[in-house]
Amino acid sequence: MLGAIIGDIVGSRFEFNPTNDYNFELFTDKCGFTDDTICTCAIADALLKGQEYGESLHEWCRLYPHPKGSYGGRFAQWVLSDNPKPYGSYGNGSAMRVSPVGCFFNRSEEMLDQAERTAHCTHNHPEGIKGAQTVALAILVANQRKRCLARTSDIIKSVIKECVDFSGYNIDIRMEDVINRFDETCQGTVPVALWIINQSNGFEDAIRRAASLGADADTLGAIVGSIAETIWGIPENIKVTALSYLDDRMTKLLYDWKKRLGQKKIDIKTFTEKYINYFMKDFNPESASYYDFFESSYFPNECWLLGFEMDCGVSFTKVYGEGAWYSYRNLSKVVDKMNDIQIIGSALFSKWRFFNHWSCSHANEDDKKWFLMLLKRIQKVAIGV
Repeated sequence: MLGAIIGDIVGSRFEFNPTNDYNFELFTDKCGFTDDTICTCAIADALLKGQEYGESLHEWCRLYPHPKGSYGGRFAQWVLSDNPKPYGSYGNGSAMRVSPVGCFFNRSEEMLDQAERTAHCTHNHPEGIKGAQTVALAILVANQRKRCLARTSDIIKSVIKECVDFSGYNIDIRMEDVINRFDETCQGTVPVALWIINQSNGFEDAIRRAASLGADADTLGAIVGSIAETIWGIPENIKVTALSYLDDRMTKLLYDWKKRLGQKKIDIKTFTEKYINYFMKDFNPESASYYDFFESSYFPNECWLLGFEMDCGVSFTKVYGEGAWYSYRNLSKVVDKMNDIQIIGSALFSKWRFFNHWSCSHANEDDKKWFLMLLKRIQKVAIGV
C-alpha cells in the first residue's frame, strides 16, 4: 500500500509536466499526494472497518475535495453526488487504488472477488474490473512467492506469468510504443506497469522507470509502486521522506494498516520448521499434541496465510497420481521431482483436512512419514535446506 502512495507522490509533479529524465530528483516541494493516494487509503480503511468500498471512497474523497491534480471528470461527479452509481468506466483509477486488497487476502478466489468489488462501485466496465484484479493478483502472487522462493527473478517470473495468464494482457511492449503516451485506461496502463516490473531491479528503479516514461506518471507510479513494494520492499530513506507528505489521518491509517497486516504474516521457513519439529518429536495419536495439530485451527490458518488451498488433493493427484497421495512409499518415488510449492502445500492442507473431518481413524506412522516427506520437500525447494 505504501508503495502505491510513494509512486503517486513521486509521479505527481510529472502528471501534467512529463519527463523522460530517469535521474530526476525523487522528492521536491512540487510533489504531493493525489487522488490515487486518497482512494488507496479509502480502500484500506474499508478493509479495516469492514465497510463497503464505495461508501469509504465517497467519504474519503469528500474529506479531500481538491487534491493535487484534481479528480477526473466523471469521478468528480460521482464524488459530488448524494446517490453515486457506477458509470461504466475502464479508466486506470480502479487499478491504482486496489493494492490493499492484494495485501489483505490470501486466497486468490476471495481476493479476486474483493478486487472486483473495489472497482464495481465506479469502474464496472469489464476492463476496469480486470485491471484492478490483475494488479491485486500481482501483489498476492508476489507475497506468496516471496515466502517460498529465494531468487527475486523467480518471484518476478511467477508474478508476470500468473498475471498474463489471468488477464490476457500482452506485455511484449516496445519502448517507442509507450514512451510519452498518456493513456488513462486500465488496458493501456496495467500491461505497461507489468512490463516495467519485469525489467526493473529494485523499488526505486521501478518507480523511476514509471515516472520518467512520460505517461500518466502518478497513476502508473502508484500501480508499479504497489507491486514493487511487495517484491523488493521499500528503502527506509524513501519511506521516511514519503511519509512527510501525508497528513495525520493518512499516517494513522498506515500505522493501523501495518499493525493489522503484522498479525497476518507467516513465512515458509517458520512454517516448515515448526511442523517438521512436531512430526519428529511430538506426533503421537494417543497424546494431546495429536489433537493440538489435527483439531486446532493453527495449521489450516497458516496454510491459508501461505496461499495454500484445501482442494481435497485434486491438484496433487492430477500431477503426481493417486498412489503418491495415499502412500508415503509411492510418494518417495516421485517426491524429488516435486518443485511446485503451491501444489505441495495444498496437498498438506488437504491431507490435514482429511484427518480433521473425514477419516474414521487416526493418522499413523506411515501418515507421519508422508507429512514429513512433503514438509521437507517444501523446505528444500523454498530455501534450499
